[in-house]
Amino acid sequence: MAGSPDGRKDQTTGPVARPLIPVTLALMAGLSSAAWGLHLPGFWLLLGLLGLGLALALTWWRGRPVRLLPLMLFWLLGVAFYQQAEQPFFPSHHLVHLPLDENLVLLGHLDRPGKSGPDRVQLLVEVESRLSPAGWRSAVGKLLVTAPKLATPLVGTSLVLKGRLTVPQILNNPGAFNRPRHLAAEGIFRQVRLRDRNDLVFLASGPALPWGERLRGGIRQLLETVPPVPRAIYLAMLLGDQGEITPEMRRAFSRTGTSHLLVISGLHLSMVALVTFFLGFWGLRRFPWLLLRVNAMKLATLLASAAVVAYAWVAGGSPATQRAEIMVLAYLLLLFLGRPREVWSALALAALVILTLNPLRLFSISFQLSFVAVAALIYFLPRWFGKRPEAAPSGSRLARTGGWLWWRGKEALAASAVASLATAPLVAAYFQVVSVLGILVNLIAVPLFLLVALPLGEAAVLAQSLSLTTPAQWLLTLGQFPLRLGYGAIAKAALLPGSAIILPTPTWLQIALYYLLMVCLFPWRRSQWTWAGALLAGVALTATVALPRLASPRALEVTCLDHYGGLSGLVVTPEQQRLVFSAGRDSWPGRQGGGFGPLPPYLHGRQFRRLDEVLALRLNQENAPELLNLAQQFTVRDFWFGGPGGQGPAVVELRNYLGDQGYPARSLERGRPPQRLGKVELAWPRLGGGKGVALQLSYEGRVVLIIPPVSQAAARRLAAVPAPPPEVLIIPGNLLAPRLVPLPSKVLVVYGPFDPAALAGMPPGLPCFFTREGAVSLYYTGEGVTPRQWRPH
Repeated sequence: MAGSPDGRKDQTTGPVARPLIPVTLALMAGLSSAAWGLHLPGFWLLLGLLGLGLALALTWWRGRPVRLLPLMLFWLLGVAFYQQAEQPFFPSHHLVHLPLDENLVLLGHLDRPGKSGPDRVQLLVEVESRLSPAGWRSAVGKLLVTAPKLATPLVGTSLVLKGRLTVPQILNNPGAFNRPRHLAAEGIFRQVRLRDRNDLVFLASGPALPWGERLRGGIRQLLETVPPVPRAIYLAMLLGDQGEITPEMRRAFSRTGTSHLLVISGLHLSMVALVTFFLGFWGLRRFPWLLLRVNAMKLATLLASAAVVAYAWVAGGSPATQRAEIMVLAYLLLLFLGRPREVWSALALAALVILTLNPLRLFSISFQLSFVAVAALIYFLPRWFGKRPEAAPSGSRLARTGGWLWWRGKEALAASAVASLATAPLVAAYFQVVSVLGILVNLIAVPLFLLVALPLGEAAVLAQSLSLTTPAQWLLTLGQFPLRLGYGAIAKAALLPGSAIILPTPTWLQIALYYLLMVCLFPWRRSQWTWAGALLAGVALTATVALPRLASPRALEVTCLDHYGGLSGLVVTPEQQRLVFSAGRDSWPGRQGGGFGPLPPYLHGRQFRRLDEVLALRLNQENAPELLNLAQQFTVRDFWFGGPGGQGPAVVELRNYLGDQGYPARSLERGRPPQRLGKVELAWPRLGGGKGVALQLSYEGRVVLIIPPVSQAAARRLAAVPAPPPEVLIIPGNLLAPRLVPLPSKVLVVYGPFDPAALAGMPPGLPCFFTREGAVSLYYTGEGVTPRQWRPH
């Protein structure tokens, strides 16, 4: 065994040389294990942690190598952290203990800038008290408020709201976004949806706003004179407020892979630190007498750290900004300690601090993209680019400058390529849109936005904090020119054909194989094992993509997805023809539109690119955004619409888009809807009162009837239609009662909310599945109908 001259084992080599890396990976593994379903009782968790702690202390005291004990300890800590973060301890006056079925009056203050959408705004409110029959009582907790579109005041403004608390829910479908975990990462466990603006009142009188909020208000006032595009970008870059980013702007940034410029990320803070460091170091070099007394490198590092903290503070301290701040400060700490090359340790330290403070951050999109991009730059850039060649001492100064600029340009291109390729699988998994031109567009946009416009904007913030309003206006005026140039390049690139491609959602196995392939192609040391690993990873990755497409279908599949109240589902024939059905529930008057619905993520997860028929059994404001998403992201042969809706901004936008793309808006009631899809026969029973149509599928003598969200009166008229009893019936929850609809002979599927008391009147022995417990798939073969329900882990 190798050791030091005095007989002790050398502790500076091997895995303990950088201990932060393995223990951070072990903590991530524990968090992932808990997220994938591992649950340990609190007693056994505590017992395991104590046992591992004692074993680790005993091993260290006896001078033996610790080996796997720290990794086991941090893995178990990850499991404990995840379980505690998902179900923390709440005091008795927390929001989670308030009733969910009654209107409450709450008093609080705005905790973060509002996020504006096309028709609504999201506010994060810190609740202070509630109104009870005995008067105002103490209440605490963060509350997510969704309200109709309105102008939001400064952070810290007091407000009163009236509404019903709801629990954040996740749609129990494969590939669904885990919204409860996303909100829990921000400490939000309750939300309120307001229909009337009058249910939310901002108080003019209240505690004085802190100086930081007044500064942000002054910056907003200065930006009022700036044109819309640079103002919207400056609000996002300086204050973290994306409320004025229009859908067209967001689409352009997404198609060119430059959306990260709108989020205050590690790149923004790194640029601020870089500019401050070099300006500070350059200024210190002007005073030789000062260099004899202080360490200019460390002093410049402290200045850069102060600039990073100030920028993050002015930006409002959102979770993404806090994560980026920790990442940059971790590296500046190592730079201050004289270890600038320990970038892996800095990355591990930042991740360890972030996950210790908030374990659920591991599952946020921004965390994964940031750390994967930085890790890829650390690992791949030296292998792809190498070191800068030595310049000939006899060359002219102009030649040396030109060579330096050429080398820096190639380095920037390589860095952009590394970051884009490394994050491509995650971008495809979360957004399904991967930019093709992002490598080149970032070379133009990043310098203009972050090296020119951002420092000018930060200088304007500094001037405004010193009450120098006129210089601040001049600086913002100068800053809008690089923003215009950069956004002009982004907007033109986004219009080019093929600037971005839409990809299906890759599985986590495919993502892991992709990264394994990349690492084996560019390893630390080349050997026959790395070539073999690259070959195996490439073959396995190709197989995961090709085999599902080559598998021969043997059954008719009908899937009904979990939905908040509407209907969404998929039919796949044995010939692999695909029919998507959707129906929106009734909504209150004036509602601008529903969400994007469960269909797009589910279809992307199935890795479909083509849809033969899209049927809106009821088209209204609730499902129009979902159908627009399908039209934009998939190749669709035909669209059919039905129901009494068809009015409203979201519906008009859908019809206009389909018209621009050459799709006729065909009516299920007045047109000639398809009568057959492969071997499946289609029928269209009419609903009473002009409420749209139902969908009936017949295959090998078996019938399934799908009824959209309707009233009970409309369903009774449907029951009068002469038809054989369906083998399978798919109905909304409000029709779960005997004699409202023709009962099936085999399976009953219920979607949306329902009254459990109605189950008492159902025939005994009838299999009944509820989509609220998980998406339901029915498989029709020669042997009969096989129902399967997806269960979340």
